[in-house]
Amino acid sequence: MQEGHNISNTQKVITGMSSQTLVTIILGIVEIVSFSIMSRLLTQEDFGYYAAITAITTIFASFSETGIGSAVIQKKNLTKGFINNAFTISLIFGIFISLLLFSLAKPLARSVADVSMTVPLMLMSITLLLNCLTSVNISLMQRKLQFLRVGLINLIALVITTIIAIILAYNGYGYYAIIAKAVLTSIITWVLSLFLCKTHFGIELDRVTFKQIFSFSGWLMASVLFRNLAHQVDRLLMPRLLSVSALGSYNRPKEFIEQISSKLNGIFDTALFPVLSSIQDNKSALRSSFLRSLSLINTFSLFLTTLFIFNSGLIIRIFLGSQWIELRPVMIALAGTLLFNIDGRLADCYLRSLAMTKQQFYFRIFETVLKIIGIVIGYKWGIMGIAISVVVTNSIAKVIKIIYVGEKIDINPSQSSLTIIKSWMFSVILIPICITALFILPNTVCGDVVMTSIYIILTGVLFILFPNIVSKTYKEEIYDRIMSVLKKKIGR
Repeated sequence: MQEGHNISNTQKVITGMSSQTLVTIILGIVEIVSFSIMSRLLTQEDFGYYAAITAITTIFASFSETGIGSAVIQKKNLTKGFINNAFTISLIFGIFISLLLFSLAKPLARSVADVSMTVPLMLMSITLLLNCLTSVNISLMQRKLQFLRVGLINLIALVITTIIAIILAYNGYGYYAIIAKAVLTSIITWVLSLFLCKTHFGIELDRVTFKQIFSFSGWLMASVLFRNLAHQVDRLLMPRLLSVSALGSYNRPKEFIEQISSKLNGIFDTALFPVLSSIQDNKSALRSSFLRSLSLINTFSLFLTTLFIFNSGLIIRIFLGSQWIELRPVMIALAGTLLFNIDGRLADCYLRSLAMTKQQFYFRIFETVLKIIGIVIGYKWGIMGIAISVVVTNSIAKVIKIIYVGEKIDINPSQSSLTIIKSWMFSVILIPICITALFILPNTVCGDVVMTSIYIILTGVLFILFPNIVSKTYKEEIYDRIMSVLKKKIGR
């Protein structure tokens, strides 16, 4: 009986991921096209200012991510009263933080960079209220596993705002073009989510329900604050430690990497969290899911990391433009953040699903402090110093977190570590060959094309012809599906 239950949960995850895959690919394509065009229309200073503005806005957005949405998903017996209370709390928080950012815009702009950021910060304050209101709508759809519907909302908003942003950038509006995109995205997403959620909200604030929500989401809100602070601290400190232009140079390759990884993380997190919440009391199912997820995630993460490292030249030339090619070492360094990035998301999913939000909060404080120390040390070596410090501190924090979660579900550190190491087996062949090619080939368009060709052929041979070398879990879980699809394509 238990086996059937586990299969059902696995099918839910697979179905959820599959329903989002097509939309996610399209979202990624639209974002990459937008990224490429904007990189050629705006300056490093434009991107630096925008990075600083979004860093400040993201910190304030932590209070809009109060964890209420997660509480809606995690609640076993969801009532109309609980939904109304969640909506009311989101509304109150949204109004409060929007007004707070609006009123503090000038001093914040001056402290991070300069007063020219004041008006953009005021405009961005609108997004905080709308994102608060949207979170309950989206969470209700995720609870019902309506992942495709959520993806379509994001896709429609992205397409419309991307077109508008490109037109504004082309006509010389600078980083205001990206600001407009962010504001319009929040408006369109809220309107569409309200329509597709098909739930009528009421104003209701019951003391008992309020406590129930915050017993789960109070610590999660604090955790999100420090998560965002840890993630944005380099963008907040760089304008003062180096310059706004230096931030623009550093942030462009980092943003490209994050766009790719965030979409993949989104599929994983959206589909896995509701299912984990449903098996939160079954340690056997949690252990099995954890180890298999850890193996597949790290196989994929290493593939993604090496993809960016060994193809950074061609990626920059195509998606950023040749004027950014001097940032190739920065992109290679920052690609290291991908190695344990999804591991961190896996650990967060388990901590939330097990209602261990207080522990999650402590981990975020640790990560924030660790990253600040790393950046303060690293900035003496410029952009590369900060990039390396971010990768090192990120990796340390994520590894400690994944080991801790493993122990909480009775998996010892050596078992977690061995699972990760085994998932990297293919790197023994891949990395030495690619490093040799990287040093031999010239740093030209032709050299970059040859390097990419070598990488594609080598990974294709390993993943298709030698699945045992890749990893045991990959062969058992993924390989047969890949071969089945390939055989159908060849048969046609």
